[in-house]
Amino acid sequence: MVTRDRIESRRLPTAAGDDERRTDFRLGEWRVEPSLNRLSLEGKSIQLEPKIMDVLAFLAERAGKVVSRQDLIDAVWAKQFVAESALSRAIAELRRALQDDAHAPRYLETITKRGYRVIAPVERVEQAPEAARVPSGSKGAREPEPGHERASRPAFSPVEIEGCALRWKDRRISLAEGENIIGRDPDVLVRIGSWAVSRRHARIMLSGGHAVLEDLGSKNGTYVSGQRVTAPCALKDGDSICVGPAELIFLDSIPAGSTRTELKK
Repeated sequence: MVTRDRIESRRLPTAAGDDERRTDFRLGEWRVEPSLNRLSLEGKSIQLEPKIMDVLAFLAERAGKVVSRQDLIDAVWAKQFVAESALSRAIAELRRALQDDAHAPRYLETITKRGYRVIAPVERVEQAPEAARVPSGSKGAREPEPGHERASRPAFSPVEIEGCALRWKDRRISLAEGENIIGRDPDVLVRIGSWAVSRRHARIMLSGGHAVLEDLGSKNGTYVSGQRVTAPCALKDGDSICVGPAELIFLDSIPAGSTRTELKK
């Protein structure tokens, strides 16, 4: 039986196969690497959850065309029971990662009562041909050129994924500069599906590597290390944040060699 807010997904025929969906492409100025779940821009990289990358890749395959919510759910969550809020959260996280504005979009546009479409230019990235293999120790054997290392190299370096984040269960949720909302609303960064949580329950303001937690007038309150938040509260690494039934752990990481900007008193 399917409840009102859940949809049983079915396999949707796609114009492109899974292999094609794994091909790197450019979305506007962003480089998208689906096989690594990675977005890159100006030397900085952002890791996405696999399902969120699948949503982006599916939309990019149909750039300029409106894709319905049902078609997206069918394609990405095939043969699973999923709430529509899962797609809303994926779209919200994509917009946050791309620094896109839902009200003035440059990448993803919401078409009311119809679905979503990619409005930025999409261009396939041609992969550099792999150098001819030379047996080890043979004359002419050489190391791969920079940028063409073998797959034994890690997909991304630790520096690329460091930064302020929240850990919730087995998830790591990266925080963006500016406002990061926690609540029950489908379009917030950290969605907690409990009636004990307000739609916009709390927020973390991130500036220059400093994170400040604020309760947004929630009914049941926000707690840090057991203390109710009644005024803006500076967070430190390892702080436990309780919002309704959820416990979030604040992670404060800085790449080695970086200098943090001091807050002015």
